[in-house]
Amino acid sequence: MVRNGWGLIGTGRIAEDRMLPAINAHPGNRLVAVVSRDQGRADAFAGKFGAQRAYTSYDDMLRNPEVTVVAIHTPNSQHADQAIAAARAGKHVFCDKPMATNVADADRIVRECEKAGVKLGVNFHNRFMPCFIETRRIIESGELGEAHLVQLEASPGARSGGRLATWRVDPALAGLGTTYSIGVHVYDILRYLTGSEIEVVSAFFDTPRDVMEETNLSLFRFASGVLAQLSVHEKSPFPHNDFVIYGSKGRIAGRGLTRSRAGGELQVVTTDGKTRSTEFPAIDAHGACVAAFSDALLARRDFVPSGIDGLRSVQLTDAMARSARDGVHVRPAY
Repeated sequence: MVRNGWGLIGTGRIAEDRMLPAINAHPGNRLVAVVSRDQGRADAFAGKFGAQRAYTSYDDMLRNPEVTVVAIHTPNSQHADQAIAAARAGKHVFCDKPMATNVADADRIVRECEKAGVKLGVNFHNRFMPCFIETRRIIESGELGEAHLVQLEASPGARSGGRLATWRVDPALAGLGTTYSIGVHVYDILRYLTGSEIEVVSAFFDTPRDVMEETNLSLFRFASGVLAQLSVHEKSPFPHNDFVIYGSKGRIAGRGLTRSRAGGELQVVTTDGKTRSTEFPAIDAHGACVAAFSDALLARRDFVPSGIDGLRSVQLTDAMARSARDGVHVRPAY
């Protein structure tokens, strides 16, 4: 039986709690190697999850012929060099979000993977949440008529004592704050739900230039004509995490559904007087995303969300940062 031989770079919380269990859960996978800066941590992860090898150098791991796909879960600024090295070594790439911290690096990742003939996927796991799959189906069915307005909030709530002292508070490693940590998932979801690109963005950060933002209020205009109003933040308690999509024939409201680790309710109201509600419990969206990528590799087919989706996300967040810092409307450079 042909199986995907995984090597994982980065042994943080998401890797431990979500990625490595998901890799091991798929019958078409085997965990070959893990990489950490600390040999003791690499050994501990290898022992816990059954990896054959534990490295402190990803270059050493890339020389292992049994590794056929590399999962990258390191600080944001390291993604580009690691993804490109993996592609040049002939390995498929599964990259955490954001794919890169600038447009040039994101574009390089896409081009290098294409040149090497390897598959590139991005961990936009919210696309695998049943509530969003159902919302897209409803929009595409025409039940709401023409969608024209979206309102959305996404937040983990305020952390006790503020942000944790990790690489995520270092602009050199993280790039942006809540925009990358939380926002990119819902920005990608709106592209997925509308089937349209964002043409113009206007964003407001709660911090000045070169200071990591914890609140991002943004407005989007899509090529389809849909307008969107989004609030993404990390310092306010008790967020609703709701979204509402208004159409010419009705409304969809997702109550508590914008974060993958929580369940909620999807309500549909239409102008013909019909109303219905469906409960959507939380699922392991990371696991579903890894499983879908694993299936795509075994079937030798392209994966969605793809490298192009990752590039579009970086192009958008670059436009958002320029808008917030210069106080102007910005067109993403697609």
